[in-house]
Amino acid sequence: MKRLHVLTVLVLFAAYVCGQSLPGAFNCSTIIVGKDASATGHVLIGHNEDDGGMQVVNLYKSYSDRNPGNEIVLKNGAVIKQAKVSFGYIWMEMPGQDFADSFLNENGVLITSNSCPSVEREGEIVDGGIGYNLRKIVAERAKSARHGVEIAGALISELGYNASGRTYTIADTKEAWMLSVVRGKHWLAMRIPDNNVVYLPNFYIIKEVDFDDKENYMCSPGLKDYAITRKWYEPDNGEFNFRDVYGNPRSAASMSNKGRMWVGVNKLSAGNFDIDDEMPVSFVPEKQVNIDDLIDILGNHYEGTELDDSEQYTLHNPHENKVMNICAGHQQMSFIAELRDGMPVETGCRLWIAPRRGCVHAYMPVYYGIEDFPPSFRYYTDLAMVYEMHFRVPDDMYNRENGKAWWSFMEVTDYVDDDYGSRIENRREYKNKLQGEYFEMVKAFDNDIVKLWHKDKSKALRDISQFNKMIFEKALESNNDYLKGK
Repeated sequence: MKRLHVLTVLVLFAAYVCGQSLPGAFNCSTIIVGKDASATGHVLIGHNEDDGGMQVVNLYKSYSDRNPGNEIVLKNGAVIKQAKVSFGYIWMEMPGQDFADSFLNENGVLITSNSCPSVEREGEIVDGGIGYNLRKIVAERAKSARHGVEIAGALISELGYNASGRTYTIADTKEAWMLSVVRGKHWLAMRIPDNNVVYLPNFYIIKEVDFDDKENYMCSPGLKDYAITRKWYEPDNGEFNFRDVYGNPRSAASMSNKGRMWVGVNKLSAGNFDIDDEMPVSFVPEKQVNIDDLIDILGNHYEGTELDDSEQYTLHNPHENKVMNICAGHQQMSFIAELRDGMPVETGCRLWIAPRRGCVHAYMPVYYGIEDFPPSFRYYTDLAMVYEMHFRVPDDMYNRENGKAWWSFMEVTDYVDDDYGSRIENRREYKNKLQGEYFEMVKAFDNDIVKLWHKDKSKALRDISQFNKMIFEKALESNNDYLKGK
């Protein structure tokens, strides 16, 4: 691997320091794997959800519902019509957060996102615009990933996006899209080629756009013309580059973003990029990517590179590195979505979830067909309360004595963090052993549940719930065993 040039380090570090003032600039990492680039032959999405402060992640399951004549009042006051039928979904909810929730719906459509600040400070906003509600509406209405992009794009074009910028990953069992949105009514979506992968940090990475290729690109009306009127783009100076035209240059130049993309791309690609090289938007990986590969990348702390100033954990906790890692200190959840085609969504689509931090905890397999999550993994019984109380979080939600499973994962993470260098190897033994057991359990369960599904769907759903109950109990037992031996 090429060594960093001193000048490059100084320039990028200065950009990094400046970039810290960007609100929400360094939240989340996402890896997108097209079905032909995947060792499983199915779309894979890996995501680290990074949000500062004390947080909680709750897991909920909703079911399809009819909504005759209903309306939705969005967070900032806009009113839209509810769909006649709302699809069900798994909701990974972070109370009090505008842009942290992720969803997987009954059609196998996943939506998650990364902060990507834009250059736009104005933008047309109607009746408060849309932001927080966008992904939930997509989950309720989308029949496919493409349909999800169309739904989101129409809402943004109508109401205006009320945050600086963001890139949503919307995927299903057949394909994946990146939807980059800009404050106001402008957006661009790109379909990821089936044999390609993407590493997405916290800046827009879509560059050149083929506006005539409607199969692989979608965008808001007047995307290019608007940039010309704002003097962000001059056609005589070259081809339209969305990243350069609409992206916040401080975010694109920050070391925290460039470093993570550098490592992510190098780990996936056959190339050997330097940190100041131009990184590809999407590319054919060196080898087909499996779930283990994603777990490895999502847990990366720049080990073996010049950016690891912990020097392999000997000087300090790697989550205190000056340059933000892929596995960041403010990571609250890591997950991998395995969106398997040719199977019922209930048995074919599953999430692998690591609460709090993926370098410490094994990824628990969760089938979409789970009937509900155990009470200790959620706060409310009534799903309507989740939405109603999302921004009115009760104090008890953050009470470590409230009996919720979240605090078990927090306690293990906090203990490891207190002396990461001397404790992580032992913790990895626990984690890797448990992860291996999960993989074996899933392999055996898949064979049984596919056969049962064709005979008795009701019993299959009950068995899925029982299987996942066993997984959750196993995770908590492993945490307890680890803490007893500390």
